[in-house]
Amino acid sequence: MTTVGKILVVLHLVMCILFMAFAGAVFTAQKNWKDEATKKNAELTKANQKHKDQQAEFDKERTNAAANQVSQADQIARLTGEKTTLEIQVKALDADHKTLNVALDEERVLASLNGVEADERTKEAMLQRGTNALLYETREELIANLRKVSDEKFALDLSLEQLTQKHEGLLADLSTVKRFLLSKNLPTDPKLMIAQVTPPPIVDGLITEYLKVARGGVELVEISLGSDDGLSIGNKLTAYGKKGYLGLIRLTEVTNDKAVGIVVKDEKAKNVTIQKGDHVTTKLWQ
Repeated sequence: MTTVGKILVVLHLVMCILFMAFAGAVFTAQKNWKDEATKKNAELTKANQKHKDQQAEFDKERTNAAANQVSQADQIARLTGEKTTLEIQVKALDADHKTLNVALDEERVLASLNGVEADERTKEAMLQRGTNALLYETREELIANLRKVSDEKFALDLSLEQLTQKHEGLLADLSTVKRFLLSKNLPTDPKLMIAQVTPPPIVDGLITEYLKVARGGVELVEISLGSDDGLSIGNKLTAYGKKGYLGLIRLTEVTNDKAVGIVVKDEKAKNVTIQKGDHVTTKLWQ
């Protein structure tokens, strides 16, 4: 190896050492810069967060200040209204004070007049005593009359109670009589009872309709006579035909020109049948 070659080899080794030293220095600088950048970023983040907190605190303080400003404005308006109200009340009190002074002056005038009026009232009181005495006597007379009327009312109440008891007794007797009449199949209507004891006028007529009710076997007839002929409910008529006596008819409904009755069979007319066109009369019944 020549001297130049050795120099070059040595130079090459030196260059390698220098390059390695430079690379180490660059790596160290890069690491330091990275650490410094990380630290600065953390400080920046912390500063930003502090700025945000300060901004939020500032916004809160500004909101509170605005609210306080509104509240103070409302309070000022309220106090202004109260001041106006108090001024109005003061004016009203001044007016009342003036009115009271006028009323006081009037009362003083009236007080001076009341002395004269008191004398007049004393005279009136003396006259009223006489009137009261007269009224007292009248009151005593009215009380005596009231006691007399009360006694008369008590007597009338007693008499009314006796009459009520008598009336209730008569009603009970009437109810008993009605039950007895119903048990004997006798009418309880006063009109029917009168018809039972009052003979009908002498009349003759025809049976215009005949109906036998299936349930109960009741026979109904309609006749050509009515109230215009002098008949009334409860009257009894004799039915007769070609075969002679057919039974009795007791009227249950009466109009002006016709009547309806129930056929009352007896032993004489037990097996005969009434027909349309048969005759009725009150002559045989009488």
